[in-house]
Amino acid sequence: MKVKARRQYSAEFKRRAVEESIRSPETVRAIADKLGLHERNLERWRSQMTRPQKPTIKNSGPDKSLSELERENRQLRKALEREKTRNDILKKATEYFDNHHK
Repeated sequence: MKVKARRQYSAEFKRRAVEESIRSPETVRAIADKLGLHERNLERWRSQMTRPQKPTIKNSGPDKSLSELERENRQLRKALEREKTRNDILKKATEYFDNHHK
């Protein structure tokens, strides 16, 4: 059975990877793939280096993850659609009552 050696990354490599992942509009997964890393490694490094208590790198990226933003976006779109439907119903009801009660 062949044992795979664990790769060691320099502090400078980690720092550059984190900086790139923060600056880039690409996902963490895409950046990790491009750098030949596992996504979890890059996520852990980001977490460690952008920690509010002792930030090594200022996190200028979004406060929420992409999946959180996508979920929020879906919820807001549904709420907007419900409100549009309500407005349409109210408009039609107003037109109906205006035309039938004159």
